[in-house]
Amino acid sequence: MNVLRRRNLLLLASAAVVVLTGCGSAESTAAGTLREGTIRVGTTSDTKPYAYAEDGKYTGFDVEVLEEAASRMDLTPEFVAQDFSAILPAVANGQVDVGVASISATAERKKSVDFTDVYFIGYLGIVTAADSGITDAAESLSGKRLGLVQGTIQDAYAQENFPGAEIVRFPDNNSAISALTAGTVDAHFLDLPPANDYVASSDGALHVAMEIPVPDFPVGMAVKKGNSALLDGLNQQITDMIADGSWLEIEKRYFPDQPVPEQFQPAAS
Repeated sequence: MNVLRRRNLLLLASAAVVVLTGCGSAESTAAGTLREGTIRVGTTSDTKPYAYAEDGKYTGFDVEVLEEAASRMDLTPEFVAQDFSAILPAVANGQVDVGVASISATAERKKSVDFTDVYFIGYLGIVTAADSGITDAAESLSGKRLGLVQGTIQDAYAQENFPGAEIVRFPDNNSAISALTAGTVDAHFLDLPPANDYVASSDGALHVAMEIPVPDFPVGMAVKKGNSALLDGLNQQITDMIADGSWLEIEKRYFPDQPVPEQFQPAAS
């Protein structure tokens, strides 16, 4: 009796291991997602106009591009708000299917995750108080406290190009801007579109001191290394969206005045 019971318990344990191994595996669905029919998306909630929460809903350029791609793949997005620095680890560890938040596909990041084809090239900006004395010259940041979000390309760029600045790292843009308005940092380094939004809502207290183009840091969606099913699927949708003009429609809603590189122009009809 005891032997039979022990055998049954071992069989149940083995079955549980099989079930647990299959659950949450990106290989368990044809699309390469953790769950059938759903794509779990790691993103930010405060990087307007790329990815942000408004009226209880995620929106923004990156969000809309992902939603359109997911729709074409018959997948329903499930968004997970994270600090920017937590997104790539979540992708690498299989906690989310994809990371989407204006993430530049740098050589260092490619060591831990794979990236889709490029779907955006943008600009960076440095926001300061109107009377800070900081100009568009890198030397003007010498001796200044420069805020930025930890883990962003601004972090690496500042270390290389603003050696005289004291870098202060924050979990998100809102906390950095709060520090700027409180005077505990002298400037904040972020993507240009959200920089312009913060300036527009500051009643003249803030301005953009520098505008920096970054063609060397193209943006892609991050997926777990080796997940070729999801990577190939997203790449196909990005290609099709650019070719049929859907990408351009989304881009112009969020960046109406920004030039569009030739690589993102629709295919000739």
